[in-house]
Order: sequence, then C-alpha cells, then structure tokens
Amino acid sequence: MFNQTFPGNGTFNGNNPDDFGRFLGDPILATIAAIVCAANIGLLLILLFTYVTSYRKLKSQFTMGLVIFASLLIVQNIMFMFFLLVRAGFHGPGMGFPVLSMSIFEFGALLVLLKTTWI
Repeated sequence: MFNQTFPGNGTFNGNNPDDFGRFLGDPILATIAAIVCAANIGLLLILLFTYVTSYRKLKSQFTMGLVIFASLLIVQNIMFMFFLLVRAGFHGPGMGFPVLSMSIFEFGALLVLLKTTWI
C-alpha cells in the first residue's frame, strides 16, 4: 500500500527520471542523426554544385577553396553516417543525443551558408 506511485513523486505514468537517461542513449536517436546527416549531404551537394558553377565562371582561388571545403564536408558526413549506422559505439548509452545535436547544428550552419551563398 505504501509502495504505490502517485502523481508528483517522479515515478507516476512513466515520468521516472531514469527514463530521460534511457531516452538520451536510445539508438533511435543515432538513426535520426544519420537521417540528418543525409540531409546535410544533400545541402552540401547543392552548395558544391553552386561553387563548381561559380568556379567555372570566375576561376577564383576562393571559389576553389569553397569547392574543396564542401567536398571534404561531404566525405566527412558520409563517413559519419556510416559510423552511425554500423559502429555500435556511436549509438551506445549516452551517445544518441550528443550525436543528434551535432548533426542538427551542422544542418543549421549549412542552411545559413546556403542562404548566404544564394544572395
């Protein structure tokens, strides 16, 4: 009778504080991060196409630097997505949320870069 759970004590209806910790380490978050990585690759391919088109017109060293930059980020995202999907260490306990948040921040940064590139 005294071991029942009641609202407000942190264990009612699945509101256990330990549930939040299990959520952060959930391998599904790593899979979502891999999906965000795929979106990052899509944005980077758009940027790369834009930079290559500009380089063909301008023949500028700066534009060539942007082509190399976008290419290296594409390779990095492909490798990262591979590790997320294949390597267990990337979606172990406590890794899901940090990996997903890094992918989301990169997505935001690439959106800003794409917006500034097309102005």
